[in-house]
Amino acid sequence: MNSIDNGMFVVKKLKRNKYEAYFVGGCVRDYLLNQQVNDIDITTNATPNQVMALFKNAKPTGLKYGTVTVLHDLHNIEVTTYRVDGTYLDYRRPEEVFLTDLVTEDVKRRDFTINGLLMDENYKIYDYIDGQKDLENKTIRAIGNPNERFNEDALRLLRATYFQAKLGFSIEAETKAAMKANASKIDHLPNERILNEVLKMLAEKHQIEGLKTIEETTLSRHLPGLEKGIKYINQNFKERVFIDTFFALCFSLNGFVDERWKFSNIHKNKYQKVVELVIAEKDIDKFVLYEYGLEISTLANKILFLLGKKPNQKTRIKNM
Repeated sequence: MNSIDNGMFVVKKLKRNKYEAYFVGGCVRDYLLNQQVNDIDITTNATPNQVMALFKNAKPTGLKYGTVTVLHDLHNIEVTTYRVDGTYLDYRRPEEVFLTDLVTEDVKRRDFTINGLLMDENYKIYDYIDGQKDLENKTIRAIGNPNERFNEDALRLLRATYFQAKLGFSIEAETKAAMKANASKIDHLPNERILNEVLKMLAEKHQIEGLKTIEETTLSRHLPGLEKGIKYINQNFKERVFIDTFFALCFSLNGFVDERWKFSNIHKNKYQKVVELVIAEKDIDKFVLYEYGLEISTLANKILFLLGKKPNQKTRIKNM
């Protein structure tokens, strides 16, 4: 049974009990694109208490935002009551939300048109924001006023580049202009959230398109220590780079690992050691290999090669 089937159980039970219920967000988008559906989100006019009364395995995971999580067949399914968001004071989440009976009002608060589509238990699509057209045209467009969407939740600036990297879509001109105008808003976000979004984007197939947008919208200026590296990659690479290669290259061009990034100690130490070797333009000999280990030595060799400072010695290093 796939995740849509698990979600269908929840939607149908809500409908049998005279509530409205729809699949919404990424699960609908990915279903229509014939991609793997992972997280299931359901929107309903049932209140959280009504949802919990219907499902014995329901837990109140986000009551402040009208969200209950239903566990069904080992799948977590988020069920959220139709809502309208109040004022955003931290560029991330609303201070309060107001429940509504209108699904059309709920859709308007969401981020991008391709994530605002609804689907019922018969797989019928309900589109109040021209999301299907944008899905067909492979376009990422903010719902409503893009400046308002990014001012509400600054993480959407990076999420736009994640969806671009994931789907290979282009970002609509007005949305992209608003990203540039609001780029500095990500300075208000915790670094953990920024890092998580950057890591997700870097892991996707169309990473290079996402990195180009990050530079073009000046978001790169607000990613500590990454600006020079992103520019270098955009000028010299046509295919995605591995995550460790990305950060090691960026910090080597920056000259140091910026302390604002909330890496694990293992990753922070790794990047610092690589930067040390790259700045010194060290030949990777058996003494360096003994002191730094194979992983760091190999990564430093790769960065030195990519920056045009040394020939690629990967095979020689492995045979030492």
